[in-house]
Amino acid sequence: MPKIGRQRVRLLVSNMGMDINPFDLSIKELCTANGVDKRTAEQIKKYTNFDFGIQEFEAAKKLGISIVSFWDDHYPMLLKKIYNPPVVLYCKGQPLQYKEDVIAIVGTRRFTPYGKSVTQKLTSELISNNITIVSGLARGIDTIAHKTTVEGGGRTISVLGSGLDVIYPAENKILAEAICEKGTLISEFKLGTKPDRGNFPQRNRIISGLAHATVVVEAGDKSGAILTALNAVDQNRDIFSVPGRITDKQSIGANRLIRNGAIPIYSGEEIIREINPRLFNPVQSVQKHISIELTDEERMIIQNLGHDPVHIDELASSVDMNITALLQILLKLELKNAVQQIGGKQFVRA
Repeated sequence: MPKIGRQRVRLLVSNMGMDINPFDLSIKELCTANGVDKRTAEQIKKYTNFDFGIQEFEAAKKLGISIVSFWDDHYPMLLKKIYNPPVVLYCKGQPLQYKEDVIAIVGTRRFTPYGKSVTQKLTSELISNNITIVSGLARGIDTIAHKTTVEGGGRTISVLGSGLDVIYPAENKILAEAICEKGTLISEFKLGTKPDRGNFPQRNRIISGLAHATVVVEAGDKSGAILTALNAVDQNRDIFSVPGRITDKQSIGANRLIRNGAIPIYSGEEIIREINPRLFNPVQSVQKHISIELTDEERMIIQNLGHDPVHIDELASSVDMNITALLQILLKLELKNAVQQIGGKQFVRA
């Protein structure tokens, strides 16, 4: 209905219940619902285009598209938690899941070879740990993330800024079909909706809303990927950004995100480690036993290190060694990946 937004629809249904037809209620009864004033109630009573819903449902059915409402059991829980979530989602492909571990990967349309390789690396590492990838089917980083997931046998969700019967860009029609085999195409726009410019900011909040975290690979100064990241901030979700060269225009926005608090990221493993406590199905880490040759001094140093940081002065005292000699041995242990320096002259066992 014109001028009846998502929030009013949710309030109306939540107050009245799913079994009541709001069009059968009086203006007085409608006004008892939160958010519905007399003017809104009068608009509801004047509505007559009841064939729209039936026609939309039948058209969707012919196209193999299902329609999921906010109140359905498999409406994604993470999306439900955002401000003003969609009331209706058009879905094609595999069904959505109520609890699904999802990471959003977004970025510029004009990517560099570096951006492409990083996207492929991160995507492959995430899907190997049963993480679903969500993106927007746009040219560039979005397309690379979707393609890498499909080729790797993973699951990906694509959120469109148009109706599901209007694939944009057109060159991604084959990719969209491939996504449907294991993944899902979704949109909150009615069938026939064209990819108008104003639709994409609305689409971006769904991309970030479906995910535990948003990863920005490359993003220029005014990239749409930055808007998706800002949506993630509003939704209290994590933001990761891939550091880029300061001379690359495609990394201006991504680097700015890092300066403003986004987590710089280098691998999918780091992303999982950060969000693992919040995953519905936490990834079970596999302890790798690596055989390395150690001298007696090196072994003694490792025995005095754990997973809590130890300052160089404290370590020198524990192993009874001068700091200069100790630093030389610690450097050798770092090269053997046996210890790690974490800043402030503090060390931990790797």
